[in-house]
Amino acid sequence: MLYLAFYLLYFSRIDCNDNLDCTEDSVINGSCSNILKDGFCLIDNICYKVYETSEDGCGICLPTKNQYMWSDNQNDDLECTDDNKDRSGKCLHSLKKGFCLIEHRCIIDGTEDTNGCRKCDVSKNQYAWTIYEVGTPCNDGENCTKNDVCNADGECRGEQYNCEDDIPCTMNLCDGLGGCYSKIMNNYCLIEGQCIEDLSIEPGNDCKYCNVLSDQIQWTNVVNGTKCDDKDPSTPYDYCNGKGECIGYRTDPFLDAGNMDNDTGPLDSISDSIEKDLDIEREGCSCTAVY
Repeated sequence: MLYLAFYLLYFSRIDCNDNLDCTEDSVINGSCSNILKDGFCLIDNICYKVYETSEDGCGICLPTKNQYMWSDNQNDDLECTDDNKDRSGKCLHSLKKGFCLIEHRCIIDGTEDTNGCRKCDVSKNQYAWTIYEVGTPCNDGENCTKNDVCNADGECRGEQYNCEDDIPCTMNLCDGLGGCYSKIMNNYCLIEGQCIEDLSIEPGNDCKYCNVLSDQIQWTNVVNGTKCDDKDPSTPYDYCNGKGECIGYRTDPFLDAGNMDNDTGPLDSISDSIEKDLDIEREGCSCTAVY
């Protein structure tokens, strides 16, 4: 414990500050670390921002090429400048008419920045963006913001809003104008505010189910002739009528179609395909019902 206190006291006295704005200073394992920040060059112990040039204009700070030496700038490879040297050997890069030179990029006069709040205006400044007036309408590219306007820094900002409806089976999307719209997930129905998984039977009714290919906001009727349970013990043979209702019979209509005792009415709900296989079609695929 005493050793740890001594260790911390000793290394807390190490001063690793190199007094350079372009470095991150820290102590690592008892040694100083001065890491050069992104977007800077450190040349002759002087910090230069990206695209800054040397006094003679023949060197440029390009951190992606070399962070510790000038990169060659005798020809800047920009279409909007004329490159030459004066008698003293200083490199000159004369900006052509109709262009701005911003962050080492040629911008045609009148071109708006992608954030919608700045543009190249050569009549005001050829080397920086001209910022629009505060409150100018813009689009910040965020769907869940509204009333987007430009601020004093030339940034487009909008008011955040939320479209969450707390329904787990919906995807809630913002329209960017303050409105919302929801989309039911592909494998769910949303019926009377409840999320129902695809192919789930309606509670208490064997003759209706969630069929996302048919209707995602209402129950779909089970195919005519599907077995069900009408909860009446006196009718052991129960079948769906194709209208969402379970009809009970005392004798099986599928075995003796000519002698049926229907306790709820005539057998007008059973289709002409009694003697055929019962098919349920989903998404173009015919699947035979098995009992």
